[in-house]
Amino acid sequence: MQAHGKHRAKGLLLLMITLSIIASACSAERSKARTLDVQSKHINDVTIERILSLPLTQGEAGLRQVTSEIFRLANYPDAPGTITGDVVTKGEPINLSDGHRINIVIDYTKAGVLSIGVDKARCLKLKGAVRITGAKPVSAVSYPYVEGPESDTYSAIANGVDVNIGKFAKGEECLSEIRLVNMKAASEFVTENKLELSAKNLPADDR
Repeated sequence: MQAHGKHRAKGLLLLMITLSIIASACSAERSKARTLDVQSKHINDVTIERILSLPLTQGEAGLRQVTSEIFRLANYPDAPGTITGDVVTKGEPINLSDGHRINIVIDYTKAGVLSIGVDKARCLKLKGAVRITGAKPVSAVSYPYVEGPESDTYSAIANGVDVNIGKFAKGEECLSEIRLVNMKAASEFVTENKLELSAKNLPADDR
């Protein structure tokens, strides 16, 4: 994610919307996300597990909370949703309370998407992220961003939110990317902008 930076994240915008719209049409909302006592959480207690789980357990409210917390940690002054496609992380990576780091965050929240690059220095294996979210594998998407043959992408849907997680390089085991998608906002963005989406992204177990 660091190697490609904002350019790669830009290419992922419609991919994330594609994942969300198609997944919502062919699968019921489901998740094995763990229940967290989110009310007692402080901004300094932001963890990868919280980022992955809160949007699934609390829906749009949880997504807004996680987005707000990440913006505050990055000293990003704008309220969620005010800028489309802006790089939130302007300097050093964001250090989370569990020792994990976020390399880059791209704010696409007007289009319903927040893109997060996870530093692999302290590896959370993708399999671990799958266990946290209950995500299911989804097939590669050819529009608008062509995923390579080594791509490994999963999707968890619950309470109107799609959490996409994945890794993109050969031999990787670590989670490298998280995309948090507000499915209603993404759907409205697609409709308003008359976007044509590929229908190739069907959950593997529903094909």
